[in-house]
Amino acid sequence: MSIINEALKKTEESIQKNSIQGTDGGNKKPGRKPYLFYLLIFIVGLFLSSLIFSLIKSKVEKPALAEPPVKTASISEKQIQIGQPLSAIKPEEQEKPEKKFILNGIFLSDNKGYAIINSQIAKEGDSIEGVKVEKITENTVELNNEGKTISLSIGR
Repeated sequence: MSIINEALKKTEESIQKNSIQGTDGGNKKPGRKPYLFYLLIFIVGLFLSSLIFSLIKSKVEKPALAEPPVKTASISEKQIQIGQPLSAIKPEEQEKPEKKFILNGIFLSDNKGYAIINSQIAKEGDSIEGVKVEKITENTVELNNEGKTISLSIGR
């Protein structure tokens, strides 16, 4: 038993020596590596958060609306007369854009013709988009747009 007691005493002494050296702090100095690591994580976090907020901000901002075009009138030399006020000078007449008409179908019933133009049903005498329907036949429709005749036909 004495051998066991001696072994136990030696282990207790070594444990006490190790615990005393641990409380002294020993000769080891704590390194700066943990602080540098935390600083690096902080900087990367700031960079990523600024990147995310800039992306969110760019999606939220609405693009600036373009300014409407300014209408300008051209005045010919014939329109300018000495002594004439500027309010009396009128710009040259511009052509009106031509209206588009699509003939979707024609059907005849009780000697009356009906046409489907721009997905609207019309008979002779009706007007579609300010243009009067003059004549409806089996294959054609004639429209009157301020004296100009527009002829629509079914493409077969």
